[in-house]
Amino acid sequence: MAATTGTAARSVWAETGALVRGSWTLVRHGGARLAGLILGTQLIILVVALPVFGWLFREALRANGMHGLDLGNLRLGSGIPLTLALIALIVVLAFWLIAVQFTALVVLLRWSEDGITGRQFARELGRVARKLLRPSSLPLVGYLFVLVPLTGFGFTSALVRGVAIPQFISGELLKTVTGGIIYIVFLLVLAFVNVRLAATVPVFVLTDATGHQSMRASWRMTRGIRRFMSLIFAGFVVFVCGALVSFALTVVAIVPTALTDALAPDASVVVAAYSLGVAQVAGFLITGGMTAAIAGILITRVRTAQSGGDAVPPERPRADETAVGRQTRRAWLGVGAAALVVALGVGTASIATFDTLSRAPKTLVLAHRGFTEGGVENTLSGLDAAHAAGADLVEMDVMQTKDGEFIAMHDATLGRLADRPDAVKDLTLDELTRITVRDLQGHSDTIPAFRDYVRHAEEIGMPLLIEIKLGGADTEDHVERLIAELEELGSLDQHIYHSLDPASVATLKRLRPDLTVGYTMAFAGGDIPDTPADFIVVEEWTATEDMQAAAARAGLGFMVWTVNEVPSMREHLRRSTDGIISDRPDLALAARAEMQQESGLVDVLGDALTRFVKIP
Repeated sequence: MAATTGTAARSVWAETGALVRGSWTLVRHGGARLAGLILGTQLIILVVALPVFGWLFREALRANGMHGLDLGNLRLGSGIPLTLALIALIVVLAFWLIAVQFTALVVLLRWSEDGITGRQFARELGRVARKLLRPSSLPLVGYLFVLVPLTGFGFTSALVRGVAIPQFISGELLKTVTGGIIYIVFLLVLAFVNVRLAATVPVFVLTDATGHQSMRASWRMTRGIRRFMSLIFAGFVVFVCGALVSFALTVVAIVPTALTDALAPDASVVVAAYSLGVAQVAGFLITGGMTAAIAGILITRVRTAQSGGDAVPPERPRADETAVGRQTRRAWLGVGAAALVVALGVGTASIATFDTLSRAPKTLVLAHRGFTEGGVENTLSGLDAAHAAGADLVEMDVMQTKDGEFIAMHDATLGRLADRPDAVKDLTLDELTRITVRDLQGHSDTIPAFRDYVRHAEEIGMPLLIEIKLGGADTEDHVERLIAELEELGSLDQHIYHSLDPASVATLKRLRPDLTVGYTMAFAGGDIPDTPADFIVVEEWTATEDMQAAAARAGLGFMVWTVNEVPSMREHLRRSTDGIISDRPDLALAARAEMQQESGLVDVLGDALTRFVKIP
């Protein structure tokens, strides 16, 4: 048994080595043409495709009378057919462009050893581009648009880099044991399926197989522990090498700015800007190189499977090819010159950006439902913990009970925090305030009445961002009742408000236009919404810098929720987002304090590299 296990392990390592060596050979022979292809396709996507897709998306919304995509206030007007048609066009064009981008990479790598002329390359690219227009290629849409971006193994593209599971979904799932297990299992299943389908694109490009046939062929050629694990290990080697090169790039990019900070501070802005420009171009090449290396691994696997007799559709006969030999120094000089021009252009455009990024942030830090590291969410202990951490405000939730009173509560049911099947709408205020709630950190407390929560906040001097939640027991005059309760407490003017419900926002602003009210958006796109609110609160996944700029032009404040990762916190602090709502206000406050005390531009450049130089 032990001997069998040892033989299997050696077999896995041997195949991993063969995959890595085969990939390195293909990438090395790709040479300057590969580097030029990577740089050219990235520029086309960033400079041409993304702006065009953005314009089409905005026009699609305007066709239905909308400025921006607002899931909480969707309109189904007469322009909806044109809106849907334009969105479908965007999806089709994006899919076709991504697929052609990958096709070009696979074609170049596949015949890099033998040499391929420009005419042959264009002919092969055209063949697959036409093939992509057939209905038989439709199965690739889900693979390229959803599966690959969510798992990050295989081909990557700037067009799908934002595809991810939103943090507000994953974060809520991880707040319960059952939800955490479901989320982890879901990710593991996605990862398993993606590895099994990893060879889909090479098979599709290199053979006559349809989309469905390519996926079936990939599934067959990754069958078994040896084939499955060797792919994972080979991919791991690529990502480790990419991480090491990325680290070296960061060090090299920062050193010149560190020197000017110490010796010539007035020159730091220019030096940092051009260092960022060079790093962005290098990041394009590193990211593309990693994608090419993964593609090389998959091509090697396809070729091995074919020679080993696996059931794969036969490779198309190649057109007459003439060996072009090794890449000449002239080709490398051409790619280097093009990269330098792009880097200088990006650097010049970044000079003004660094002036903005270097300003000390004034962003407000809001504790999301209190500070859950010190107490259960929406309880007095969580409120005290947020105050002790130094949060500027506490974001909390208010919901109506069965008897029309108000409770501090986020969930419409008690399953997550009290392990009870009851709904808030079915219980009275007196019944709810006797219930003990607990969280995964081991904290426990009782559910507070809204008025008690507000009183305690005022006792400790903590202003609130009060979210009006709809839990099912909402009366038609729930906003009026909330105003009356806060006026009775003498607290209405001391806090600010927001809601996911457009009607509640509009009613609150109509009744009390002097209050500061926000409109919360779980998903946003395009332009800012048409709202009477004073600020918008956008979920982190869709809280783009363009939307923030649009909000500023419209005179609206801009807050983001729920920001829990330090790099994202630092990004929003650097770009002066008005407010960060976070489960970890302590981390956001520490980052803000550090930025307010920093001198020089080294830290600013470091954050800019994290923000702009996207490397897997």
